Amino acid sequence: MRDTKGIIIDVRGSLCPKPVIETKKVTDTNPSEVVTSIVDNEVSRDNVEKFGKSRGYGVTIEQDGKDFYLTMVPNQVSVDAFDAENLQIPGANIGNRVMLMTKDYLGEGSEELGRNLMKTFWTCMVEADVKPSKIYFINSAVNMVINDSVHLDNLKQLADVGVEIAACGICLDYYKVKDRVGVGAITNLYAITDSIVGENLVKL
Repeated sequence: MRDTKGIIIDVRGSLCPKPVIETKKVTDTNPSEVVTSIVDNEVSRDNVEKFGKSRGYGVTIEQDGKDFYLTMVPNQVSVDAFDAENLQIPGANIGNRVMLMTKDYLGEGSEELGRNLMKTFWTCMVEADVKPSKIYFINSAVNMVINDSVHLDNLKQLADVGVEIAACGICLDYYKVKDRVGVGAITNLYAITDSIVGENLVKL
């Protein structure tokens, strides 16, 4: 294996968004260190490169067979020059957006694909620098907050950092899952409507 520099993140065998998420975790906690991410596919190479450049790193890429070595060098500033915002703890920053989840899959078209995309979406949301302030679940989306949901762990992590999560009671009754809610509160459509009117709303 070729020589590597700084902190090494070996994410070969992983598909996006994992290489970007793992790189973000390391750079967030080591902002003044040189970091080298090793990936083995072009999509991950391009996404990690874009991430590094978006954070102000100088990014160089070397290829060794099918592997890509992305070395990210921070701007030449001392750690003392960073303020609290630049060193914020990942997942601790709550924004002002409200999300309304209307179904248990993401996008239109193939529901099977949409459910796989939803898994990735919540994983990315957990790692996002800024979280929504509230997430409401209506219709089939309420199936994501129940105990055997594949999304439950990610939603619990969002709740733990201060994101308000609530599911429509009528919808829970319709799907007969009201007694299986595993995260957040049970609310009603009036409360949801009252909350989202005038808010910075994202509907999915």
